This record gives sequence, C-alpha cells and structure tokens, in this order.
Amino acid sequence: MDGWWTPLIVVAALLAAAWGWTMVYRPLLQVRRLVRDLADGKVSRGFVARGSLGLEEIIVDLDRVSGRLQGISSQAERGRFSLEALLASLSEGVVVTDREGKIRLANQSFLKMFALDEISLGRTMMETVRIPEVAGAVEETFVQGGGRSLEIRRPSQETGEAQTFAVNLAPIQEGGGERAGVVTVFYDLSKIRRLETVRQEFVSNLSHELRTPLSILSGYVETMEDPAVLRGSEGREILQVLRRNCERLTLLVNDLMELSRIESGRIGIQMQARKPREILEEVKEDWKRAFAGKKVKVEVDCPESQLDVQSDPLRTGQIFANLMDNALRFAPQGTQVTVGARSHGKKVEFFVEDRGEGIPGDKVNRIFERFFRADEGRARERGGTGLGLSIVKHLVQLHGGEVRAESRLGAGTKIFFTLITKH
Repeated sequence: MDGWWTPLIVVAALLAAAWGWTMVYRPLLQVRRLVRDLADGKVSRGFVARGSLGLEEIIVDLDRVSGRLQGISSQAERGRFSLEALLASLSEGVVVTDREGKIRLANQSFLKMFALDEISLGRTMMETVRIPEVAGAVEETFVQGGGRSLEIRRPSQETGEAQTFAVNLAPIQEGGGERAGVVTVFYDLSKIRRLETVRQEFVSNLSHELRTPLSILSGYVETMEDPAVLRGSEGREILQVLRRNCERLTLLVNDLMELSRIESGRIGIQMQARKPREILEEVKEDWKRAFAGKKVKVEVDCPESQLDVQSDPLRTGQIFANLMDNALRFAPQGTQVTVGARSHGKKVEFFVEDRGEGIPGDKVNRIFERFFRADEGRARERGGTGLGLSIVKHLVQLHGGEVRAESRLGAGTKIFFTLITKH
C-alpha cells in the first residue's frame, strides 16, 4: 500500500504544476508580455485569456487598452503624414519651437530660404539662422504671448544678393491655455522688393531721359517767341535743335512701346530655318554704307558649315539693328566691326564685335538693363535711348536664346546671343 502513494503523490504534484502553469503562470507571462509591449509603444491584440484568479479579466482589459492605443497610434500616424504633406506643399518657411526655444519641426521651404542642407532638431533659432531679431521675437512671443510681425533683410549665403523676409510669429497654446511653443512663418519678399526697386529706377531713369530734351525744347520755344530770332541764322539753328530733340523723344517713346510689347508677350514670332552666314551677309549688306561714312569696315566671320538656325527674320533683323547701331556709335573711325557665328551643340552663338573704348569690368553685366549707360556723358553725346540692348535681350529670350557680353577697356566690346538650331 505504501508503494502506491509515492507515484500518486508525484502524479498529483505534476497535475498541480500543470494546472498552476495553465491557470496562473502562463496568464502572468501573457500579462507581463502585454505590459512590456505597451511600455515599448508596441500595440497588438489577440491574446487568449485563460486562467484564474481574475487574470482573465486583466488580460481582456489590457487587450482592450492595446486595441484603443493601436487606434490612437494609427490616427496619430495619419495626422503626422497629413501635417508633413501640408508643410511640404507650402512655399512659406515654417518652424516650430518648444518651450526652451529649440526647433522641433521645420519644412523644406525654410531650409531652402536659408540655404540649409538639413535642420538639426534641438537647436535654437539663433543657432540655425543667426538673425538676432528673429531669435528675440521667438522668445518674446513665448514669454509675452500674442502675435508678432517683423521684416528682415539679410544677404543671401548663395548669391550675396539682399533677401527680404516678412516674419509672422504666434504662440502655440495647450488645452489649459499654457503656452507650449511658438510657430514662426517666413514669407520671402525678395522678388517683390526687387521689382519695386526696378520700378522706382525705371521711373527715375525715364524722368531723367525725358527731362533733358523737354528742357531744351522749352528753352528754345521761349527764345523763338521773339520774331526777330526766327528770321536769322540763329532761328535755323534753333529749328535743327528742336528737330533733333523731337526725334530723340520719338525714338524714346517708340523704344518704350516696343519693349512693353515684347515684355507683355504681345508680339508673335514666325520661325524660319536660315543659314547663319546668310543672315550675317544680309546684315553686312544692310549696314555697310552707314559704316562707310565713318570709314569703318564690316567683316563676316562665319564658317560655311554652320547648322541652320530657327529664327524670325523680322525680329532677328531688329536684334542686329540694335547691335549694329551701338557698334556704329562707339567704333572709332578707321577701325573694323566683325559680325560672326559659331556652333555650340544645339545652338549657334552670334556676335557683333567692335574695336571701341570698351566697358569697365564691373559694368559689363549691367549693359542689358533699361537705361543703363557705362559712360553716361559720352553715351548721351552719341545718341541712343538706353533701351536698345534691353530690347535685344528680350527678343533673344523670345527665341529661346541667351545674351552675354565681353569687353576690355581700350580693346572693344563683343556682344553674343544664341539661336536654336534646326534638327
């Protein structure tokens, strides 16, 4: 009899252990695993609640909490993607800073505005953009509340040109009204300010261009009020001066109207395939008599094997007319003006070169601006409206080409422009 107790006790112990494993320990492991996953931010469902001592209810409750967290996590993820998509679509630069003034969020437009390769989250605004006014405004907005607006100017780190930004700041409020940070929005006003500057310069230059001939006309008209003046040689001289200044005003108005039509897209171009040398020989033929009066030779420098170019004959003639008129006014007597062309891939680059006085290096890139003159005094003596090269630039761009200039003082000036070849 005693021999049977031992196996029975062993079997009972094993059954008790199995029951304990099934009813107590395994559920505890499930609870432990579920709690660990929740603590690590992992949410999962599908635990089987089997056990006793109320562990089934605990597991079911934890599983329900896990499901809710999973829903919240999915919703937050969708919100994050929506926010990122919204910020990425904005042309304005957006930066979010926390209570300590450290950056927690920034979009690509902000990086582009300030030439940043990447944003180091956790850095302050001062460490990132190095603009004391902005850093101070961020701190004031967080401490004092309310919105802030300011305008800042700084040199571009890429081009060195002035950049202008409108900056708007607003505090971020939490549910209880406590401030959690600041959102800062940057609007790039650089193009608008440059256009305003161009407009102001244009009005100033136009006023200057009109003032001189109008003053001359006004003065001589007063002189001509004396009948005796009209009958003498002085009267004839006055009439010649009046005629020249009327012609100057007419040219100026015509060039302004033409430039306005080109810039507003109100002119069309009719493309034709033409050989570069044919174009240049035509230019030489049209202008050789005008240059002969100054004893200036016109030469063509263009290989016969050039590809045909696509151009509007009327507008191409207008381009060369402005360039040749410049060369005629600035080429010294007894020198040479060269018109030529060279192939460069899918384009042909034309040029007009004179042997004149040349242009200072710091002014070469500005000669295509409206009313710009490298030497104001001499340019006025030689005539011209100051708009010819600006018209050239816009007509070339209308053809899909580009313009540039090379010049050396005492050696002359060479103006280049490109036209697209026919394929």
